Amino acid sequence: FVERWVRGNGGVEGMGREAVDCVVGELDLGQLSLKDVKQIVKPSGILSPHRLIDFFDEYAVSGTFGCFGTGPGQFKSVADVAVHGEGSEERVAAVDAKACRVLVFNVGSGACVACVGSMGNGPGQFEYPCGVAFNHRGEMFVSDRELHRISVFDASGSYLRSFGSKGAGEGQMDHPTGLCFTAGGELAVADTGNHRVQILREDGTFVRTFGSKGTGEGQFDIPIDVAIGGDGRMYVVDQGNARVVEFDREGGYVREIGSRGDGPGQFQKPFGVALGEDG
Repeated sequence: FVERWVRGNGGVEGMGREAVDCVVGELDLGQLSLKDVKQIVKPSGILSPHRLIDFFDEYAVSGTFGCFGTGPGQFKSVADVAVHGEGSEERVAAVDAKACRVLVFNVGSGACVACVGSMGNGPGQFEYPCGVAFNHRGEMFVSDRELHRISVFDASGSYLRSFGSKGAGEGQMDHPTGLCFTAGGELAVADTGNHRVQILREDGTFVRTFGSKGTGEGQFDIPIDVAIGGDGRMYVVDQGNARVVEFDREGGYVREIGSRGDGPGQFQKPFGVALGEDG
């Protein structure tokens, strides 16, 4: 609504701040996600500074990284994020799928410390980056949905290697998306087009896989993201079946969470998953 309103009325040009606030007062801000506020509302100027601060305070937002745009530290879209490090070395990586790059920010200062990748199919380039995860050494792994591979970068953002190719064999991928690491240092990949999750070593060596296309227990229809809890259990976003599926550390089916619908605990098109420190 905000985006359409801004486009239809030429932004806030010619309108007094009170008039703008009156229009904003008609919005149910509680139904807007923080993503909406950061990517649409904030840069549009439709929300006055004091109302923006009130909203961030209400939802306990301690800081933001980047803004809409194509310049240094700016985004065209954000597909995934990952965090690594502690204290002054803590970093957050954000995948800008449309700009074919990954931006890395220092959490403490908010400064953009690295811009990784560019459009292309060469080493260190992307055609559609989707997922990002750090290993324990701080190396960054990025999935590319269109190139069907995982690219690896060191802590400074320099390209190291890539692995994977299009296919359904062991270690091959079909539109990989979400990534995460197990406590043992193995990489879990949401192999979306193959309707499975693959477990790989850091060099891309195949370890095991689980899941198949379907609607039954332990099956998927477009698995798009994956997260692992402290106890090793894995949670996979099964977008096509509108649910999250839980597995044990060996890939055994445990249960499913959610169903299709608009009610509490239901989904229409789930996209991502993350777990807190307490699981």
